[in-house]
Amino acid sequence: MTITVCTLSKHSNESRHAEMLKQALLESEPALSHPDIKLEIISDLYLPGRQIDLVLLYHDRRAEDLLLKTTDGSLIHSFVQIIEVKNHSSDSIQFRGSSLEVSYNGKWHNATEQCDQQTYAFKSFQNSSMRGSERLDSVFVQKAIWLARAPKTSLPLPQENSSVPVHFSKISWLDLVDSQEKSYFDKNRIQAFFKNPKYHNLETLSARLTYKVTPTKLDLQRINALTKMRFDTEKTQYIQKLGTGLLLLRGRGGTGKTMSLIQIGLHLARQGKKSLIITYNHGLISDISRLLFLIGETDKSFSHSNMPQIQTRYSFGQDLYEKTFSKEAEKEIRRIGSLDVRERTRLQKLFEKEKLESDFDYVLVDEGQDWKPEHRDFLYKVFGSSHVVVADGVDQFVGSDRCQWDKADIKINRRHSLKSSRRTKGATCQVVGDIAEELGIKDWDLEPDPEVHGGRFTVLVEPNARAAVNTSLDIIDRDLERTNYVRYSDNLVCLPSTAMSGGMNYEKLFDLAIKDKERNSWRGFDEKDRRQYVRQHDQLKAIRYNSCRGMEGWTTICLGLDTFFDFQMRKPGLNKSEIENQLKARDGFFFSETALDEEYKKRATEFAVNWLMIPLTRSIDHLVVHIKDEHSQLAQTLRTISDRSPGVIEWV
Repeated sequence: MTITVCTLSKHSNESRHAEMLKQALLESEPALSHPDIKLEIISDLYLPGRQIDLVLLYHDRRAEDLLLKTTDGSLIHSFVQIIEVKNHSSDSIQFRGSSLEVSYNGKWHNATEQCDQQTYAFKSFQNSSMRGSERLDSVFVQKAIWLARAPKTSLPLPQENSSVPVHFSKISWLDLVDSQEKSYFDKNRIQAFFKNPKYHNLETLSARLTYKVTPTKLDLQRINALTKMRFDTEKTQYIQKLGTGLLLLRGRGGTGKTMSLIQIGLHLARQGKKSLIITYNHGLISDISRLLFLIGETDKSFSHSNMPQIQTRYSFGQDLYEKTFSKEAEKEIRRIGSLDVRERTRLQKLFEKEKLESDFDYVLVDEGQDWKPEHRDFLYKVFGSSHVVVADGVDQFVGSDRCQWDKADIKINRRHSLKSSRRTKGATCQVVGDIAEELGIKDWDLEPDPEVHGGRFTVLVEPNARAAVNTSLDIIDRDLERTNYVRYSDNLVCLPSTAMSGGMNYEKLFDLAIKDKERNSWRGFDEKDRRQYVRQHDQLKAIRYNSCRGMEGWTTICLGLDTFFDFQMRKPGLNKSEIENQLKARDGFFFSETALDEEYKKRATEFAVNWLMIPLTRSIDHLVVHIKDEHSQLAQTLRTISDRSPGVIEWV
């Protein structure tokens, strides 16, 4: 039998449909049992933010004259197809224009758009690296919707040609292939796989798609902490009052703000409520998506369908705009100006609507300190302030104006301060506090967790960037030898961009070092890789400093941290004219250019220090800071702390 079924999820909803499809195809085309034809049906594929019901991988390795054909005589060589399965009865299905819609709880949902989004997610998955920086080119993906319980005669024909092929309950092999698109290179055949080794083939795709993502022991610790049903006394109070007012969680890096949002989302899921986590950080989205997938696989009280969802603010605005107006209206927006202009245009038009409706009951906002008032008010309009939970990073403020969420005219559930470090071990946490004090953060209140002992702080002084990268990987290897349960993927490397490092390409050096050591990595600094989560335990996580918020590593390496800090000092992203106007309004006749320069320098320092504290609070056990220039300001700060308290910092 050459048709095989692979079910990826422990709690599979679609394995039965995969078996039904296999049987229908074999009955309608017995030749599919030929040993030189291979058809894999993969069910319940979970990619970041998307669940795909069925994926078909087909390849006929026989000679041209033996290939199966479509009704019009086109050869069927190979194809990759995703199928969105709808189990609705005919009464809950309708065609609207070129789209098919299905009803959930009395509301119509666009299944065609859902299938399109899944196709995009699948293509993005193909484009990501396979091992380290090695990647293969993607192949064309067919798409379809299968109405598994609806006979074709039970529905009126669509008024327009559907943009996604729709199949009905009695599906056949010819139904499937006759609706597929022909090859871009040959309009007389259906072909996805080529002899060219730069493209994916059935084997490479199958290996990636069917790889079982499993948790490390550190993942299991997080999962146990997140899914516990009993809360401490303080948390119980605001959990019980969810929906009565704004919940504001404030804390410094490592106090567990993001984990608290996830825990609240899981609690809401148990109550039958749908929640959306919003952040702008794609690396963090991948990290959380992986964690939620693992929770769905390991905890029977959850299913993948009721998990909290996670999006960027921008994509949420896109989706809501398209839902409120139309797909064509959203296409018009995408044709204008920059991303900022598009977002402002969407917000303006959405604010004009009397009422906005979302599919979610609650919104959980990450990094709320860097939002703008118009974005805050937009969420209040959609959800109501009582159904908003905000994680506000105290030291992680890097914008020009801190957003004030707890306005005087809204109800407040609680302003809850998180002070204990839930990530970084005690000794490391204390050194980070010393750095904060030395750099002028007077109210630093991140307290070491008294129950979490240990932790190490190492400074690597190395002017040669390539040597620093190699030494850093050696440090991670030694740390892994010290523990029985930490895996490569539990660690994190933070990198400055080329602009920040004065032209030094740390990302390329990292890729070279990984390749030389025959290791594997998750390249969060790459646009194509950042949107896919870590799938294998041997993938070392690497990310740019600008995207490291919310992430963590057992051992965290901060490469070129002094160059990153100096860059933020030089280019803080401040508007000097705006500061000048503020000072003129405050000082009037006594305004001076000297005062302006001093104020600008003061704010630039605050900006840079705030950014510095973000990577310094990413480690769990061991923080390694690479210093490229031993005379830099950060190097001198670390020397001062080391001289004052010998032994707290190890120098390499």
